[in-house]
Amino acid sequence: MNRILGIIGFLIIISLTSCSKKEQSHPYEGTFTASGITFVLNPDSTTRIIFNDSVSYEGKWMPAKAEDGLEYANIEFGGYQKYYYLKQGKLYRSEREMRHDVMGVKVRYEE
Repeated sequence: MNRILGIIGFLIIISLTSCSKKEQSHPYEGTFTASGITFVLNPDSTTRIIFNDSVSYEGKWMPAKAEDGLEYANIEFGGYQKYYYLKQGKLYRSEREMRHDVMGVKVRYEE
């Protein structure tokens, strides 16, 4: 009987610890700078965009995946969900620029 209770207790402990593990963050999350503008992409899909003059904008971001498998993130600004496109360390202003890798600005994530 003690052995069965020990096994049940062990299984409960394992299930509790496995459920409490932190979810892996999305690769786009974090704080980065592009063209002097600081972008903060939070795990809860909220953003804060801070400009050089200390004016800031709060909005949302979301990971996106196109039908052809292209993965990127859209960052909202001024009520437009698809204002910025972030893909592989570059920030773009349109999907077309992103797909053709033109006019992208390299981003630098903070450590």
